[in-house]
Amino acid sequence: MQGERLKKRNAWYQAVWRWHFYAGLIFAPIFIILAVTGSIYLFEPQLTKMQYRDMMTASFAEEQPIEVQKESFLAEHPEAMITSIRLPGEGESTRIGWMNNDEMMYTYIHPETAEVLGTRTAESSMDLLVLIHGTLLGGQIGNWVVELAASWAIILLITGTFLFWPRGKNPIRMLMPKLGKGRQWWKQMHGSVALWSSLGLVIIISSGLAWSSVSGAMLQWVSSSTNTGTPMYAYAFGAKPESTVTTKDVAEDVPWATQADLVPASSPSSLLPIDLNRVVSEVSIERPYTVSLPQGETGVYTVTSAAGHPFKEATVNLDQYSGETLSSVTYADYGILGKLITVGIAFHEGRLFGLLNQLVGVALCLGLIFVVISSFVMWRKRKVGSIEQMKRFEDERIKRIVGILILLLGVTLPLAGISILVVLVFDWFIGRRKLKAEVAA
Repeated sequence: MQGERLKKRNAWYQAVWRWHFYAGLIFAPIFIILAVTGSIYLFEPQLTKMQYRDMMTASFAEEQPIEVQKESFLAEHPEAMITSIRLPGEGESTRIGWMNNDEMMYTYIHPETAEVLGTRTAESSMDLLVLIHGTLLGGQIGNWVVELAASWAIILLITGTFLFWPRGKNPIRMLMPKLGKGRQWWKQMHGSVALWSSLGLVIIISSGLAWSSVSGAMLQWVSSSTNTGTPMYAYAFGAKPESTVTTKDVAEDVPWATQADLVPASSPSSLLPIDLNRVVSEVSIERPYTVSLPQGETGVYTVTSAAGHPFKEATVNLDQYSGETLSSVTYADYGILGKLITVGIAFHEGRLFGLLNQLVGVALCLGLIFVVISSFVMWRKRKVGSIEQMKRFEDERIKRIVGILILLLGVTLPLAGISILVVLVFDWFIGRRKLKAEVAA
């Protein structure tokens, strides 16, 4: 009986090890790319301010009215179509977003003197890094590949924990590796670094999936359908015309939780639209925040927080004619899923607890790089010539458990579920090859 249990446990171990190996072999290069680009982009706020310091920074004791700053901009760019104005925080300049033909531009205004400090394109040197990190420069297909790699990274962390767990020993010991020699040293360090990093990496990876094409869309659908993100017109004021436009379509600096919210429409009237001074007086959001201007005669002023910290997020829509608040949503109004994802995204981007968050993010990225490199070293030191030489699991009960796990992953991580089916076919094909070779011999 004891021997049978041991046999099944070994079969399960072999099954998990094979899946762990497949994932590491296929996605290791992508993990390194994501870790390198992600660790650099954590410092995007500091790097961008360093690059455009003369434009983006400004010391001021008092401010000119926002309409005065707007007029100063229009004096230099009279034909410009303004799309947004970002009101500054301490030590910052006012940012005006506008279209130059089909190109988005940013012009910076000194809040106290209304002097134009400079103009640049909305695209920055960090945009290439974002493209690599999010799509591997491969467009939609690249985004799917990144999402697939992120999904498998979660599988790797789960299976790796199982493989490294000290059976019959004190679990605390797995956090403190025994520094042996050769492959044993690499194995101990590989497991310990992965375990020390696992919780933070799972949070970073899971929150990153919120931007992905498949899982991200599914999360938005779940949050909207269950009102665990932000309900349509959440905490709105009075009846309002119907709209089919979402916040992300008409505004900048939009929080994740309100990106898919339908934007209420202004009621056209004989009145002239209110000016920006009135908009600023109507909102009480902590600076910095962005005011996106109305698009068309039924458009609204959309005010979104750019303060950086998730607990200060806000999205407010104002009627462009009356100045009436049509809807107002803050972090406190989010549902449980919206709050969790918002905090996760802030941690992912290094905004949750300042510089320390950024340093923790870098440490996690370096940990991931070490785990990938050490896995390659272990593989080389193991001296296994081919995949066929890896042990296969034949226990039917184990196969059923693996099948259930595949089903669960297919529901929660769709691309991972599909890819696992592909790997299963590949695994079966290898088994058939091995069996035929044994029969032929």
